[in-house]
Amino acid sequence: MFAVAHATPEGSREQIAAELVPKVADVLHSRHADTLDTVLRIAGISQSRVAAAFDHGGALFIAVVTTVADRMLAPLAERPTIASFHPQLVAFARQATEGFSGRQLGNLYRIAVANEFGGHAVRAEYYRQGPARVRDELARFMSFASTQGFGPDMDCRRAAVHFLSLLRTYWDIADVSANPAHIDDDLDWMVEVFLSGIQARSNDAFPTRPAQD
Repeated sequence: MFAVAHATPEGSREQIAAELVPKVADVLHSRHADTLDTVLRIAGISQSRVAAAFDHGGALFIAVVTTVADRMLAPLAERPTIASFHPQLVAFARQATEGFSGRQLGNLYRIAVANEFGGHAVRAEYYRQGPARVRDELARFMSFASTQGFGPDMDCRRAAVHFLSLLRTYWDIADVSANPAHIDDDLDWMVEVFLSGIQARSNDAFPTRPAQD
């Protein structure tokens, strides 16, 4: 989505993009970052500054969602082993929770749905680079584990959707009530519950909460 780079008095297009993307990502944690203009205003970014690095505002937001997705997927970069599968899913859940806990992708989604990106093609690219990519990469991670005998005993794309849905429920609760000190324990337990549920060969993959001490 980047245009051809060229030098400007303020730096190259790549340098300006590298400056703007983290600023926008940070602002998206705000409850008030629900429109394109508001995000740029809070971040202190002018439209001319966006134009110096991107062809349009939608390209900036695609770069942001790509960056967020990269961070979420980092724990799944290595192929899992029987020992690393659970910890990698926990690490993914932690990264995903951090990505969603400030409403980053929620705000991005609202801005996209409100048609502020300027067209269907940009919204489709946002979806492809963000939600669809995260789902598909998670499914591939699970599929490899399944071929090795320790992954989901069900369609891995469906398993990925169920896992993300489970996380989304947690994100909604954590955003307003979770104790940060307990998040890692919560996510470890959530992964354990999820894996217990899918081992039951259920197409629903809705896990049953284990007995508590």
